[in-house]
Amino acid sequence: LARGTKGKLVASAPAGGVCTDTRAVQPGDWFLAIRGERFDAHDFLDQAIEAGATGVIAEAVRPGWAAGYIHVDDGLTALQNLGRSIRSNFTGPVVGITGSAGKTTTRALVGLVLEELGEVHQTAGNFNNHVGLPLTLLAAPENADAWVLEMGMNHAGEIDLLQEIGRPNIRIITNVGIAHLEGLGSIEAIAKAKGELFDGARPGDICCVNLDDPYVSQLSIPDQTTVIGFGAHPDSTVRLVDAHVDPETLNTHFTAEANGTRVSGMVPNPGLHMALNAIGAMAVGVALGIPLEPMARRIASYEPVGMRLRLEDGPGGIKVINDAYNANPMSVEANLKMLAAIPTNQNRRRVALLGDMLELGPTEIDQH
Repeated sequence: LARGTKGKLVASAPAGGVCTDTRAVQPGDWFLAIRGERFDAHDFLDQAIEAGATGVIAEAVRPGWAAGYIHVDDGLTALQNLGRSIRSNFTGPVVGITGSAGKTTTRALVGLVLEELGEVHQTAGNFNNHVGLPLTLLAAPENADAWVLEMGMNHAGEIDLLQEIGRPNIRIITNVGIAHLEGLGSIEAIAKAKGELFDGARPGDICCVNLDDPYVSQLSIPDQTTVIGFGAHPDSTVRLVDAHVDPETLNTHFTAEANGTRVSGMVPNPGLHMALNAIGAMAVGVALGIPLEPMARRIASYEPVGMRLRLEDGPGGIKVINDAYNANPMSVEANLKMLAAIPTNQNRRRVALLGDMLELGPTEIDQH
């Protein structure tokens, strides 16, 4: 732990897992204290020991400290260093995913596809930032055969840090749209910030490029990397041949083609953008040599992550498509197109209930 955090072992104690939340401390853990804008975990070192921690990784401890102690200059940097250390010991495929919309859904679909390789470890919840990503690496089980890392951002330079910590060898950007405009100023700046995932690619890495997205398709790709294009675009390595939503089941059916092989698939969710998410996941699978048919079979078992296009039964036979997790202009447009594609009759109407879209800066009114 001292080597991994680049800290100094001051007081030894038995090795154990690492935790950054006293509420989640398990007996034998080490508690890593991080200073935040609104809190300082150094205030809770004693509580961590009382909860069963065997030692702490911290910038300072109180006089008379009797438990294990690794001194670090900065808790957050120590956590990120530990993530880098864990990543350096993993030899399996690591997938890094970002995008303005659909990255969580695509991450879940990639996770299903990679189950063909064995045990898959992937980002949980919203652990996709400068704190969550190293925690995701810390949580990786020793028997994992592949990792899938979601990478979120709201300012320039954040994806660069995350890709440097996680070092994915397969990289995919789902799309570029107007999100986090408040912190970035323009869609070109958003594309550049998302493009940091491709910018950091090392020789031998694979970049999965959405050729249907005008911003993603124009991003520069470093030399000595492999490009796998995906989408409905005719030049796509993994091509979306067609897609439609079944008006009764609201499942999305699609046909994919790669390497001269075609396969029909289904995502148990409405929306033509779900078909493109599935094609993106299949591009990752193709990069790893997985045949199309088993990928399509696994994608059919997809379940929505949280409140992302989750089908629910409402009163009086109403069908509710719950997509209340988050929103930006790209995701709202995709959802309205999805709703518009559902046929109506005298007994069936379509109703959209929309909340505010946040972080749009001075363009907020125009975007709404």
